[in-house]
Amino acid sequence: MSSVIVVGLTGGIGAGKSTVSKLLAERGAAIVDADEIARELQGPGTPVVAAMAERFGEQILAEDGSLIRPEVAKIVFSDKQALKDLNGIVHPAMQAEIQRQIDLNNDPGSDTDRVVVLDFPLLGENPRKGLAATIVVDIPYDLAVQRVVEHRGMDEEDARKRVNSQMQREDRLAIATHVIDNSGDLVDLVAAVDRLWAELIELPPTVVEDVGEPATADQVAESDRAGHAAVDPDAVDRSGETVWIFGYGSLVSPESMARTIGRVAVLGVDFFQAELEGFGRRWNYGVMHISAQWKLDDGTDVDDGTIVALGVVESAGETVNGVVASIAGGELINLDRRERNYDRVDVSDSITVIDDRGDVVSGAVYTYVPRPVSIEAYEQARDAGTAGVRQTYWDLCEEAFGAFGEQQLAQYRTTPMPDVPLVDIIDAHER
Repeated sequence: MSSVIVVGLTGGIGAGKSTVSKLLAERGAAIVDADEIARELQGPGTPVVAAMAERFGEQILAEDGSLIRPEVAKIVFSDKQALKDLNGIVHPAMQAEIQRQIDLNNDPGSDTDRVVVLDFPLLGENPRKGLAATIVVDIPYDLAVQRVVEHRGMDEEDARKRVNSQMQREDRLAIATHVIDNSGDLVDLVAAVDRLWAELIELPPTVVEDVGEPATADQVAESDRAGHAAVDPDAVDRSGETVWIFGYGSLVSPESMARTIGRVAVLGVDFFQAELEGFGRRWNYGVMHISAQWKLDDGTDVDDGTIVALGVVESAGETVNGVVASIAGGELINLDRRERNYDRVDVSDSITVIDDRGDVVSGAVYTYVPRPVSIEAYEQARDAGTAGVRQTYWDLCEEAFGAFGEQQLAQYRTTPMPDVPLVDIIDAHER
C-alpha cells in the first residue's frame, strides 16, 4: 500500500529549480534527481555505457572509459534511428532506477515526510504518468537570460540561445498544477516553498507501481501534459472561512498577493483601496524565521541578519492606506502561514473602503499586527547593527502604492523612514 506522495518538479535554465529542490528536501521531501541518475547510469564501466559503446562504437569513450558526450550527440542528432536506439538503452535503465528510489521511500521505515519529488528538467518534453502534482519553477524570459549570464558565465547571446533551445515558457506552465514564481529574491522563494509544502502534504498518496513512467500519447490526451487531471487555476476554494484582509505593505501589490494566495485578486471585484483609522505604519517587524546575509556600504559583512518589514501599531489620529482583499478557504491558511509572527486582528470597525461602489465588502475585516516578540527581534537586531530592510521589498511597496496614483504613494511615504539600512540580500536560510 502506498504511503507517499510523488510529485514532479521542473523548470527552465536559470529558473532556480535546484534551489526549490533543496528547499523541499529541507522540509522533509525525498528527492529523486533524474539528472543525477542519468550521470550515474552513464559513468565509466556501467552496463548502460557498455551497451552504448557496442551500438555506437568505441569512439564515444575516452581512455578512462568515460563517455564523450559530444561524440554521442553528433551521432544521434543526425540519425533518428540512432536516437531511438539511444533512448532504448538509457530510458529503461533510468526508469528502473527512478522506480527503485521511489520504492525505497515507500518503505514505512524510510525517513521521508511522505513526499517524494521527481526532479526532472525535461518533464514537459517527456510527461510522466501517475504524478500527484507537477511543480513548475517559473521566471520571465529576460530574467532567465540575466541569471544564466550572471551565474553560469555565459555571454548574453549564448544565454539567449540556451534559453530559447528549451521548452517555451507558456508550454511549460501549461503542464503545471503548482507554479513557483521565482522572480523575487530568496526570502520570497522560501515563503513560496512554505506555502507549496503545506499543499503537497495534503495530497492523497500515489499509486507507486507505475508512477514516473513515460506517459503514452493517449494518457496525455486524456489529461494534461503532465499525465494528471488538469487543475483550473481560476478555481477558488470558497469552503471554510471567507474574510477580508487589509494589506498595508507588499500585499498592496496584486503580484505579491497572487504569490501568496495562488490567484490574481481583481481590482474592483475582490480587491479594493481602503484606509485603516487609528493605526500607524512602522518599520518594526523583525522576520524571526529567516537568517540573511548582506554587505553594508562600508564593506562590513552581516552573516546572521534580521530582515525588517512593515507593521502597524495602534496610534490615535493616524490613518494607514492600503487595500482590502477577499480571502477564502485555504488561501487564508496560506496567508496566516506567511504572516506567522503577526497576529491577525479584527479591524472591521476601523476600515473605510474607498472604491467599493457596489457594496461588495461586507463581513469581518482583519489585518496583521506584529507580535511583541517580532518587534523585540527587530529592536535587538537594530541595536546590534544586524537589521536591514530588503531593497526588493522597499521597491515593491513603492511600486504597489504608486500604481494607485500619486496621492496614494504620497500618503504611503508619510510612513516614518526605517532606522536600519536598505540592503541587497546575498543569501538567506531558515533559522
